[in-house]
Formats: sequence, C-alpha cells, structure tokens
Amino acid sequence: MSVYKRGKKGAHWHYYFRVRGVRYRGVISEARTKKQAEQAESKIKQEIFEGRFGLVNSGTMKLARFIDEIYMPWAIANKRSWKGDQCYSEVLKAYFKGKSLCEITPLLVEKFKHERIKTPTKYGRARAEASVNREFEMLSRVFNLAIDFKNAETNPCSRVRKFKLDNERYRYLLPEEEPLLLNVMEGKRAHLRPLVIVALGLGLRKREQLNLRRGQVDFSRNVVIATRTKGRKNREIPLDVLNPEVREILKKACHGKDAEDYVFTNPDTDKPFYDIKRSFHTACRIAGIKNLWWHDLRATFCTRLALARYEALTIMSLMGHKDLKTTMRYIRAVQLQRDVRPINFVHKLATNEIRPPVLAAVNY
Repeated sequence: MSVYKRGKKGAHWHYYFRVRGVRYRGVISEARTKKQAEQAESKIKQEIFEGRFGLVNSGTMKLARFIDEIYMPWAIANKRSWKGDQCYSEVLKAYFKGKSLCEITPLLVEKFKHERIKTPTKYGRARAEASVNREFEMLSRVFNLAIDFKNAETNPCSRVRKFKLDNERYRYLLPEEEPLLLNVMEGKRAHLRPLVIVALGLGLRKREQLNLRRGQVDFSRNVVIATRTKGRKNREIPLDVLNPEVREILKKACHGKDAEDYVFTNPDTDKPFYDIKRSFHTACRIAGIKNLWWHDLRATFCTRLALARYEALTIMSLMGHKDLKTTMRYIRAVQLQRDVRPINFVHKLATNEIRPPVLAAVNY
C-alpha cells in the first residue's frame, strides 16, 4: 500500500505514490487509522486527476518571495517593460512585507491604494493617481500569475477599482506653430529638425522612431515598416502619406548604412539617441510653444490624416491603434473643428417695446 506510518511516539500516517512520473508525498495528520489514511489518499489522487490538488494549501508563499523567485524571472523573459515592474515590485514588497498571498485581501489592497496616493514622491510632489494605478496593475498581474501557477486561488485586486483618470490629451501642433518650432532647430539643436519632420509625416512613436533601422525603410515599396510596436504587430506607413520631404530626409539619413544600422544617430557620438526629451522641450520653450510633448507630434499626424479625409480604418491602420475608439477620439475633434460654425443670434429678454400693428387678411 502507498500509506504508511512513520516515527515512533506520536507517529502520523504518510502517503507516497507516483502519477505520470510525478512523485507525491505528504502527511495525513488527521488520520487515526489505516482506513482513514487510505480514504484521504484516494481523495488526494482524485484531486490530482481533476487538477484541484494543492489548492487547499495555496497562497502560503510570501508575496515578496513569489515576486523575486517567480514573477520577476517571468517578466524579464516575457515583458519588454520589465524594468518598470522592478521598480513597482520594491513598493509592493515594502508595503506588504511579511504577508503571504492568501493574507492579502481586497480591503488591504484598497488601503494600499489610498495610503499610497497620500505619500509624496521623492521630490516632495503629490503622487499622481496614474502612478498608483501602475503599481496596482502590477499587483493584479502578480496574483494572476500566482493563480496560473497554482500559488493562489483568487485575485483580490479584481474587487478593487482603479482611480478614474482624466488624462486624455487633445493637444497637437498647430499650423502656425510648426514654422516657429522648425526655425529654432539649428546649431546644437539641428539634429531635431529631421526627427520632427519625420514624426509629423509618419506618426511613429518616439521609441519606434529612435530605434528605426535601415532595413525597415523600403524605398522600392516607398514604405517604413514599424517593428517591435506597442501593439506587438508590425505596420507599414507610406513615406509620402502627408509630406514628400520625409522620403528625402530618410534617403539622406540611410545613405551608406547597412540593414542593421540605426537611421537616426547622434552626430557627436555616432550612436543612436537614447532620448530627446530635454532638447525638444528646450526648443519648444525658445519657440514660445507651451504644453507640447513629443507624443503630440504623433497626434498631429493623426489629426492631419483626418483633415485630409482619410477613412477611419485607414487612419487606425497607419497609427497602429488596436481599438477604433482611440482613433475616433482624434477624428471627432477634427470634425467638430471643421464642421461646427459659430451662430450669431440675439436673445431679447422681456421688453416693453411697442411694436407697430401688423396687417392681416380677414374673411367676413
């Protein structure tokens, strides 16, 4: 039999067997007789065949240990944004220190959310609700992975709501602002000019554009192939969809380069740009343009496609949006601007003005 008693004084019944080459062993501390132990063993075998074995004792692993030993190795292997998870994990491990997965309840998650929003940043500023939402989302992903790996039964985050955000931007580069911006891109900011023109002409995300390689620019087919995108799907954008100058800029930037070489490189270091946020904001400040981010150039590309009366599905494909609702956000703003005309009218309140009599035809 696969049940046996082990030890002398206060001995307990144990089970040991194999299923499909996997060994299962453990203690049946509640059993007092061999028959009770055999019944418990049969129940364990049944749970193994039904895939329920181990769920009774799931959730005993500490959250910090699960993050370090299971979640982060999984994130590094499967996520490009794993460095952000590494930062969020330190916050979660500090707040839920010593807590096992089964001890983290929806009430505790709600408490974490509201206490975290009251905690200032390391610069002494108020913490943004979006930042807390990112930490909350990672905690939810941790529990979902724990459920997949049979380390937890439920996700407490599923019963907690995120902060509602009003963070939809409607800013884009105005036609009168474009020459002002391009005129200041000279001297030590001259490297920004081709980058801005290409961003306005192709609508690439900043990381897609900075990581663009020579092999992604196909002059024979007149397209740029965006790879490693946010939606994990390649997309093609015609070079002259809005501005024929884009083709000439890319032709000059790609001259003499191999397929794996970066298209845009820093002229001082001959290496690809890591980021251009600081120089772009400086250029905007000098040009007198306020509240413009680099990503707004991509929004400008979308609004100009809408003004050029491209179909919504075509714009969605060129932008790489997963949801048509995201595309329609830009199209509706443009349609309102294009279609709505001001109406001048005078609304008179009650007045004692004496009006002349009006002649009327009367039948007798």
